[in-house]
Amino acid sequence: MNTLQTTTPARLMYLHMGSKEPQKQIDFYQHMMDMQCERFTDGSAVLRGPNRVVQISPADKHGLLAAAFQLGSKAQQAELRHQLEERGCSVQEITSPILEQGSFSIRDPQGRETIFGVANNHHRADLPGMPGRLQHVVFQTTELEDMVDFYVNTVGFTISDNVMDQETGKLMVCFLRSDDEHHSLAFFRGSKNEWDHHCYETNEWNDIRDWGDRFAKERISIFFGPGRHGPGNNLFFMVVDADRNRLEFSAELEMTTADQAPGNWPQSEYTLNSWGRAWIRS
Repeated sequence: MNTLQTTTPARLMYLHMGSKEPQKQIDFYQHMMDMQCERFTDGSAVLRGPNRVVQISPADKHGLLAAAFQLGSKAQQAELRHQLEERGCSVQEITSPILEQGSFSIRDPQGRETIFGVANNHHRADLPGMPGRLQHVVFQTTELEDMVDFYVNTVGFTISDNVMDQETGKLMVCFLRSDDEHHSLAFFRGSKNEWDHHCYETNEWNDIRDWGDRFAKERISIFFGPGRHGPGNNLFFMVVDADRNRLEFSAELEMTTADQAPGNWPQSEYTLNSWGRAWIRS
């Protein structure tokens, strides 16, 4: 089967968040994440920084409304849509202030919305700010095998690493890639179906330090890390935004080849953080 990595490489481009208190979220991403705000008449806002974009809309509850992946061309957009429809996936054309006409969305079996499209002329990588490219998004799910099956066999993601419970042999975490980076999407087995976190990839360890200093200055504490993940081999730490959504800052994420076989890791603290204590989902 053609995969995203081999045929239509896709990179996470923006997240659409819902918020009960959108102004607090807007203030956070402007002040803490060096993002410039564009407001719309429906009360939503698009915030742009260097290689990172978020859309924030008023909502009844906090959380992620959609994750959007950027394709390299209109031809790749058309090819991916054709492949999805051939595999029986329902495709819905959408209008986005961040993507060109012809962008479309799909929903997985649990209702999560994923958008694919080509960036419009307003998307810029040269905006001022600290380095941190929006890079991956992660969910917890009660139906891990079904989610992996959908994103691999219908959408075209590739498994980079699996984390297994050594006593039961049960799959606990799956890391999925859509281009040459180790993962742009991942799922943890959990007791709830919810957004787990999203991540910004920096250039080096010193950037991790500088982001940590920025949050420390505002008395925003790191709740996981700093450390190094086993799968992906990346340095990291995590904090929360104004709505308590989790943000990760990462460096040195592993690169892969298209023929790289999936790795297998034991479910343990060392796998999730080789430097020390880990956050184990339940």
